[in-house]
Amino acid sequence: MKTETASDLGIRVAEARELAGMTQAELAAVSDLGRTVIAKIEAGSRKLGVAELVRLAESLRRPVDWFFLESPPAVVSRRSDPNIRGLSAPLDARIDWIARDIAYLHQLDELPKYERFVQAPPESVDGAARAAGALRRHLEVPDGPLRDLQALAERIGLFVFSLNLGVDGGDAAYVAVEDAGVVVINGKMDPGRRRFNLAHELGHHVFQDAYAPEVRLSPQDDTERLINAFAIHLLLPLGDARSLVEEFSADVRLAAVAAGVRFRLSWTAVCAQLRNAGLVDAGSYEDLVAQPPSRVDFIELGERWQPELEAPAVPPKYGRRVLSAYRRRKLTAERAAELLWETLTVAELPDQVELSAEVYRREFGSVE
Repeated sequence: MKTETASDLGIRVAEARELAGMTQAELAAVSDLGRTVIAKIEAGSRKLGVAELVRLAESLRRPVDWFFLESPPAVVSRRSDPNIRGLSAPLDARIDWIARDIAYLHQLDELPKYERFVQAPPESVDGAARAAGALRRHLEVPDGPLRDLQALAERIGLFVFSLNLGVDGGDAAYVAVEDAGVVVINGKMDPGRRRFNLAHELGHHVFQDAYAPEVRLSPQDDTERLINAFAIHLLLPLGDARSLVEEFSADVRLAAVAAGVRFRLSWTAVCAQLRNAGLVDAGSYEDLVAQPPSRVDFIELGERWQPELEAPAVPPKYGRRVLSAYRRRKLTAERAAELLWETLTVAELPDQVELSAEVYRREFGSVE
């Protein structure tokens, strides 16, 4: 959908400015348009000339056509939802930007292939656990740790981006785009929290929500509570939790440390799942939560944590397709680097050369 009025265009300019982390005065300084002019443009009370728009686009590091394209419907709905609007400006801006990029690549037929996995929303905690088990079986990982959750999500059409949004930049956000979905994770969060946030947003994707509020570890809403249950059962099935306690001869604390390391979970999430499995009572649970693991525990265990979703990170097959499109001259160097979100600079992009028939077959001939 295209913008049609000065007001629409003004909204786009304001969004781009906020996304760039600039004030009206700063944008006025770099664009040499004047703060009053910027304020009137954003308010929709002044029309923009072509030369002025080009100058603003360059100052805001956005292609000109970005200012004329509407956000995907789910982004518009999320932005207007009073329960979400304004909770985290950096997160809101990134999910809008990336959703537009995914829609753009979808139009170009440059998204990696995927197979959607859909289930009805759970009506109970047991239903959430069953849904988590069904997804694990679909991913062919019925038990044990889920390695590289970002790549697994991409297989069912969920494109996950981890970006450094700062300590006040929110946790995570999800929106649907066409038949796919987009998640932005704040890479500044604790590694275990990043994975839990992604598992939670996977639930929204699987249960076909158009968009989702930010993750809350103790949500009031029943739907969010059940999706939290889905997330923890996805990351650490009850059977695996019980097996760990048996492995460590009922040393629940060391089993909990092992669960955190092997399954890459936050301490709070591990303790909660041990409680869910009936492996600790209420009193022991409180004691366990109050004593998070130390370096001594990790040395005694003899294992190391392998963090995921360190920012910046883009979906692996998505990254390949962006590079392929660039090499085939469907994207400019600037646009390719923009789509890769600082994982590569323009200077690091490969030469634009013809791809072999084998590369084309590998990239386009089967589901990735």
